[in-house]
Amino acid sequence: MQSKYSIFCNHSCFSLADFLEVDSDSEEEEEEEEEGNLDPGPSMHFLSLTEETQYPTWKKTLLRRSKEAEMKRFCKAQAIQRRLEEIEVTFRELEKQGIKVEQSLREEAGTESELKKQWMNQLLTLIQKKNSLMSEESDLMIDVQELKLEEQQWQLDQELRRYYNLEDSLKTSEDYESEKIILSQLVAIVNQRSALIEMQERKRLSELSELSMHQ
Repeated sequence: MQSKYSIFCNHSCFSLADFLEVDSDSEEEEEEEEEGNLDPGPSMHFLSLTEETQYPTWKKTLLRRSKEAEMKRFCKAQAIQRRLEEIEVTFRELEKQGIKVEQSLREEAGTESELKKQWMNQLLTLIQKKNSLMSEESDLMIDVQELKLEEQQWQLDQELRRYYNLEDSLKTSEDYESEKIILSQLVAIVNQRSALIEMQERKRLSELSELSMHQ
């Protein structure tokens, strides 16, 4: 049965070798490129003849960086998936332990024995562990959303780059409209990512405040 925490990724069918596959004969040329050549922007169609001969190398560099970023997202998604599954297993174990402790406490009901105090302390420890796991699970789910938004932003960036690389004289009204829509979508994604960061910060401050109250 598939875990309820499964992370669906458009590139999940790729192996890590797919992400790492890069032309080895272009690596030295790529390392020597200046940073300014990596983002030609809208004026790419005004490149000189010498710069145009370097475009294949620039393209390989862009492809390599794209694959590296994609591999990082893929590996992070796998790590989150594994940890969420571990948390789910630990939850079940804590619940089983909690049921046993509660049964023991019921058996000691009405008494003030030392054993009852031990059961009570053990129950409180289990509750603290469960709350800690729930907090971690919440952080991981935010990370999942961040990965999805990062992937969407990357795809939109690629689409926008294609329009930027077109000469204005060759653009149609549909091209301009598509470019406008993509820009709007990018702004929305950036705002969503900012909201996630703010959510994480509020959560962190809330946990710190709660921790200080119990000290």
